[in-house]
Amino acid sequence: MAHDSSSRRARLSLALAVASGALALAAFARPARAEQFILFDATIDYTWEDAQNSSPSLSHFYVNDGNFLNTERPDNWLSPVDYRNGTLHVRTEVFEKPPGDQQVGWTLCYIPNSGGYGCADTTYYTSTGVFDRETSMTDWWNNDQLDWDQGVKQMDLIYAIDDSGSGHITNHPELQEQTTPTRVRITMVQVSAGATYDPNILDLPGGEGGAGGSGGSAGSAGAGMGGALLGGSGGVAGGGYGGLLGMAGMAGMSGTAQTAGAAGSSPASAAGAPTKPATTSGATNEGSCALAGTRGGAAGWLAVSFWGLLLLANRRRKVR
Repeated sequence: MAHDSSSRRARLSLALAVASGALALAAFARPARAEQFILFDATIDYTWEDAQNSSPSLSHFYVNDGNFLNTERPDNWLSPVDYRNGTLHVRTEVFEKPPGDQQVGWTLCYIPNSGGYGCADTTYYTSTGVFDRETSMTDWWNNDQLDWDQGVKQMDLIYAIDDSGSGHITNHPELQEQTTPTRVRITMVQVSAGATYDPNILDLPGGEGGAGGSGGSAGSAGAGMGGALLGGSGGVAGGGYGGLLGMAGMAGMSGTAQTAGAAGSSPASAAGAPTKPATTSGATNEGSCALAGTRGGAAGWLAVSFWGLLLLANRRRKVR
């Protein structure tokens, strides 16, 4: 009998030790690293007068720290997260444009702190609606001229009829009534190398925006399950440890998406409109992906498993 009692105590002690380790892992788990961020999210009302009076270049709209540029954007786009070799996802929502089938769109020029600038594009469209375009960061014009480890200080947006580099609307005064006025919302999402664009990062109507970690949800569920298991088991494995498990599981609740902040610096592009050759890179993409998770949620589930072992050991003790 003494041997059996000693063996049961040993099993119970082992289960307690393992469960305590799982709890510590859950409590100190850090959120998984964000793999995308919003560079800017701008709603623009644009008229022919705006195009004619933009300075230093015509047909431009400047996004900087003074208006829409994310002030928490990375200083280094290569490390510790590689956004330079990732993808650019551009969402363009066109609220208003003149009637007719005149094609228009926006060229998106990155103005770096060091090196030359380079330009990507929105989808070019002929109607109102939502248009998504995803482009490799190594495909758009002049992307290799920027010193990506020095970051980006401004975005120059150019309203144009095509991506030829000479399609600025002010180069085509005969199209004034076909191109302006317009109202658009342009959102640039930078996705790191190897990651997949997640539309839940966007603040969209209908509750679609605001990405949280799926691991956080798992952590919360794990906390509830752990409390239920232990609360019903009685003895030393009862409510007190169940509460601790609940706290550990809650540690997993964390979102990984960064949101755009307010945005200004003085215009930095050289006088004269950027000129670039036509490009066919980038394709319309309506895809989505699973939410980015956190390590905390997984640790919460691990803790539940070990608490289950503890419950089993405790019940065997009562039966014997």
